[in-house]
Amino acid sequence: MLVGLLGLLGLLAPPLGRVVGTAIGRHLVRDDHPTHADAIVVLGGDVHKRAPHAVRLYQQGVAPVVLAVGGTADQGSLAEARKTARVLHAGGVPDQAVIIVGRDEPNTVAEAAAVARVATEHGWDTLVVVTSPYHTWRAGQIVEAAVPGDIRVLLSPSPEDPFDPSGWWRDQRQRRLVRNEYGKFLLWKLGL
Repeated sequence: MLVGLLGLLGLLAPPLGRVVGTAIGRHLVRDDHPTHADAIVVLGGDVHKRAPHAVRLYQQGVAPVVLAVGGTADQGSLAEARKTARVLHAGGVPDQAVIIVGRDEPNTVAEAAAVARVATEHGWDTLVVVTSPYHTWRAGQIVEAAVPGDIRVLLSPSPEDPFDPSGWWRDQRQRRLVRNEYGKFLLWKLGL
């Protein structure tokens, strides 16, 4: 009987592991399929994966303005926000449609604070946040916590990022990304 039960568990373990792994990966990806907003926000990091998606959203008429955040003052022209702006311009987004922040936003929490400040100054009601798929869930939580409650935050993951929520455990880089996202979320929740 015990041998039979162990054999059954052995047969169920791989499919059960895939189901749990897929749920863990899919939980990280939030896609609100935005169609209209006051601004598109491009978070720093993975500039060449995130900014092209913002260009497409802008060209589709999702929002009239793109806000580039991320980086620090000492990075100067190398700050993430400035790199993002270059990719936006190269993609056809006009200068007057791009707002660059990138003064002191070395992480998602600081970026969210900058987004909240700029959104409040401009009186925006709805934001579309562009980031990597694995980062959308955590970024959404952080930006929603930072902005006033009447500002709607929508997420749009960049398809240029090859994250696979249904098979992330097969790739070392993606395993690290998943581990980091859940770890960083926990640290944020704990206020560390």
